[in-house]
Amino acid sequence: MLNSFNRSLVATLLTILILAIVVVAQDDPQTQSPKQQRRTEAKQKAAEQQPRAEPGATSTSRLALPFKRAWQYITNDALTVAPSLDETRIYLPLAGGRVVCLDRETGALRWSSDPGGMITAPVAVGESSVYISTRKLADDGTEAGGSVRAVDKSTGLTVWVKDYTRPFASTLQLSPKRIYAGSTDGSFYALDINNGDQLWKVETQDIVRGRALVTDRAIYFGSDDGALRAVEPEHGQIIWKYQTGGKVVGQPAIDEREVFFGAGDGYLYAADFQSGKLRWRARTGAAIEGSPVLVGDRILIASFDNFVYALARSSGDRIWKRRLENRINSTLIIEGDASLVAPLRGDYVAVFLNADGRRVNLYRLEKDIEIVADPIFSNGTLVLLTSNGLVVTKATKAVDSPANAVKK
Repeated sequence: MLNSFNRSLVATLLTILILAIVVVAQDDPQTQSPKQQRRTEAKQKAAEQQPRAEPGATSTSRLALPFKRAWQYITNDALTVAPSLDETRIYLPLAGGRVVCLDRETGALRWSSDPGGMITAPVAVGESSVYISTRKLADDGTEAGGSVRAVDKSTGLTVWVKDYTRPFASTLQLSPKRIYAGSTDGSFYALDINNGDQLWKVETQDIVRGRALVTDRAIYFGSDDGALRAVEPEHGQIIWKYQTGGKVVGQPAIDEREVFFGAGDGYLYAADFQSGKLRWRARTGAAIEGSPVLVGDRILIASFDNFVYALARSSGDRIWKRRLENRINSTLIIEGDASLVAPLRGDYVAVFLNADGRRVNLYRLEKDIEIVADPIFSNGTLVLLTSNGLVVTKATKAVDSPANAVKK
């Protein structure tokens, strides 16, 4: 009887195993039959030929124009740190602590700087210099502090460099006289822009990754301890603090009355900018890492639940929401009546109407290439950092022109 039971159990397990192998084989293009391969290719082609705009959706924004590739910079050393740009140049961080400066129009290399270590944030672009934050490494690969290096925008030559006990973790924010940054030591710093000397710091309870919003009346920044803090710019004294239930990473947005910010607990918050008193909060389905964007009477925010939300600025009530294929941790790009969003590790960017969320544009990359950092849109140029390097496109109605590839 026991042997009969064992034979029956073995037979059942073999059946399950065979079915699993069949399912896997059906999903593997190398093991599919010609008919199955044709179906797979048809699905991929259909996705690639998906209409840019949904029926009846029109926009006057340049984001709604077809994106045509201007050039690309091919490299296997791309990080997940977004590039930065000014009127004529693009600054791209690479693995090994290197930064390359590329001509914005052609992609030609202007200069290369090698501060060493690991670059921890996008290059901050100042008037005459750019500022590079790195995590220094010891010979055995362990952390050996951090540094900030000022580099001449035209030549790539070092202007000054300053070392710190711990590396900075947030995007560097610049003012005419100062650099503001959050550190892995749990503090937020104000540094002298001329030499990197510390002017003041504000201690928190965890790493400060939050991108600061710098205004004349206050500096607002989030921390991994779940708090948003408002500090006065001159000496860093805390004006108020609001505690949430999750990490605050994105840059806050502000209007004439309130400051708006998202948190890892899935809520978007609106607080009085002077007192920090909560006005309202609105819940999404997952963590919020991007920054809210104010558009007229509403706020646009993306969530890790795959949705983009449009909420009423006065109350947080939902106006519309739109689901994408991938999770979203980037900040929406707004121009005119439309918004561009790039899902995390997706192969496309989509553009939606601010009014109702209908899609008015879609730009898809080649197969197996993913977007790995926040996109940038400036003066009709869309810059995408991908797993294959940098892709630069133009919003234009012109006839397609051959893409230029600039190799590392």
